Amino acid sequence: HQLDLIIGLLGSPEGEELMKIPNQKCRKFIKSLPSSPGSPFPEVFGNMPLDAQDLLALTLRWDPETRISVYDAIQHPCLEKLHCPEDEPMREPLDTSDFEFERRKITAAALREEIFREALWYHPALAIQFDQELRESGSCYDINDYRLLVPGESQ
Repeated sequence: HQLDLIIGLLGSPEGEELMKIPNQKCRKFIKSLPSSPGSPFPEVFGNMPLDAQDLLALTLRWDPETRISVYDAIQHPCLEKLHCPEDEPMREPLDTSDFEFERRKITAAALREEIFREALWYHPALAIQFDQELRESGSCYDINDYRLLVPGESQ
């Protein structure tokens, strides 16, 4: 149902847009649906100010590379009253190793381990104790022992 609503608004993705969807099963399913040209934003969002419609159109894109960046979005005229550069912290990109388990074909047990280790991050003393107990028992766990997912493959 959600996909029908999205396609009804944005239109059916085709060509390169469709190929940017990483999951092959999802692409195949979308291809099986009737083609839709989408709906003009002014028709759907007629009560919305034009600058808000513009920002929405810049964010709702099939291809993530053509979407407006967060940096550009906060400077969009629609958000002018909310934009305050002095109060908008910037940071370096996240370390992707924190999400390594998402790129790997893992078991339910490995997922539980990842969730448990995430919880330990909030309790450093217990994390130290847990790591020490693992070393003493000779057990070791390494997410890198699990193979990488093939592009388009899901868990």
